[in-house]
Amino acid sequence: MLDARPRLRTLEPDTGNGLYQTLLESTLAIPFKIDWATKKYTYIGPQIEDLLGWSPESWETVNDWAERIHPDERESTVSRCVELCIAGVDHEAEYRAQTSDNRFVWVKEVVHVLCDEQGQTSALIGFTFDITEQKKNEQLRAELEAEKLSNARLQERLRLTHDLHDGLGGELVHMIASVEQGSASLTRPQVLSMLKLIRSDLRQSIDSNASAQVRVPATPQEWLAPLRRRFNDLFEAMNIHCDWQFPQNWSTPPNALQYLALTRLIEEALTNIIKHSQARHVRLLLTQRQPHALVLEIEDDGVGFDVQAVDASGLGIGMRSMAVRVARVGGMLGIDSQAGRTALTARVVLGSED
Repeated sequence: MLDARPRLRTLEPDTGNGLYQTLLESTLAIPFKIDWATKKYTYIGPQIEDLLGWSPESWETVNDWAERIHPDERESTVSRCVELCIAGVDHEAEYRAQTSDNRFVWVKEVVHVLCDEQGQTSALIGFTFDITEQKKNEQLRAELEAEKLSNARLQERLRLTHDLHDGLGGELVHMIASVEQGSASLTRPQVLSMLKLIRSDLRQSIDSNASAQVRVPATPQEWLAPLRRRFNDLFEAMNIHCDWQFPQNWSTPPNALQYLALTRLIEEALTNIIKHSQARHVRLLLTQRQPHALVLEIEDDGVGFDVQAVDASGLGIGMRSMAVRVARVGGMLGIDSQAGRTALTARVVLGSED
């Protein structure tokens, strides 16, 4: 049931007019008229046979109408229509109507209430429309939306599984290997460092799966300023000079997942430099030479390491985790290292959906 509005009528159409009746019976809807005092149909259009399969003669009283409403909608439809008719209010109703071969089709009924000179309901006139196709389309849209939501939830679960496996799981494997291969007992700071890494990866997984609520900074400067402030304090304490270079504005901004992935990449790369590189100079360069491509380069002049050897040893969990994270958001990660220079380069294609 949809719209309801009060209307007061004392005039009704001249049903004896042949032109008027021809117009009524040429519509695709079923025209009808009900005498309110007797609750009998004084007119029902022949279209009822095409729409519902019933003959006009089988549609005598409002009881015939009520009994052929689907049980799930019968009580609410009848009670509301009676209430509005008594109040003299025009109204609409949507319900499933039974056909002569015991099927149900969706119909929409538009009812106009006629009143006498004292304002009392005297008759009802209206039309019944077949809206079965409309309801099917609505159901199809609802099913598609439900499927879309289900797929989105599944993708979130898969993404969380991948993040936990590649990030947190990788760190745990690395830590277990370190403990098993080490000859001495772990110190308290070492254990604390391992726990902090686990916490960091868990936080990253949560952040990535909350990307729908993440706002991408309006400019590269707005994005990098907090990171720059945080890491510069650490660099200054260790006598490391860091040069940050980035454009003033986006040509094309990254999406939320790309923004989160690159942020975590910067955090992890700079943390590794502080912990392991013994570097004195660090350079972070962000460029957009092409509108839909973002390139992030992080370079230091530290001791370096053998990339292939570390990867082959099975201990390069951090490198693989970073590479997987960047690949998942439409990018590629390259790492080149030797004594005196280590360069990490991430290239990400922009403009894609989260």
